[in-house]
Amino acid sequence: MISTLVVRDARAEDAEEFVRAHEAAWDAALSPIVGKRLAELAPFDDRVERFRAGFAQPPPDVGAWIAERDGTTLGVAVRVGSELRDLYVVPEAWGTGVAAALMTEAVDAIRNSGASEATLWVGAANARARRFYERTRWVASGETRTSALGPEEVRYRRTV
Repeated sequence: MISTLVVRDARAEDAEEFVRAHEAAWDAALSPIVGKRLAELAPFDDRVERFRAGFAQPPPDVGAWIAERDGTTLGVAVRVGSELRDLYVVPEAWGTGVAAALMTEAVDAIRNSGASEATLWVGAANARARRFYERTRWVASGETRTSALGPEEVRYRRTV
């Protein structure tokens, strides 16, 4: 029997698993582009504490979700205002619908906040993520920026 994927709000006690999933996904997708693993850029324990504090008392315009199956965290998402800030899925779950489920949750929250449009930034060289966003009705706006880590990013927009 196939287990059900559950997408739910992240809680303070999820912080360590949230950070582990985020790091696994980041390292697989972005480390080749940035040239460093996430642990080289920010200590694990510092990230856990930052997320734990944020999950314990989230600002009203912030949402964070975990996608899990059988208690295993497969992906995470964060929205701030009308921006999809983070969407990360562990490599073992790529192509299984986890990203789509997390994105649906985040886009619904953006819509329910009263926004009519959502935005995100994605690495220009992150072809896999860009293909996913384009398949799910996101459109590159033509805006670019240089990320704090160096690589160019492209802005996407989507009507919600």
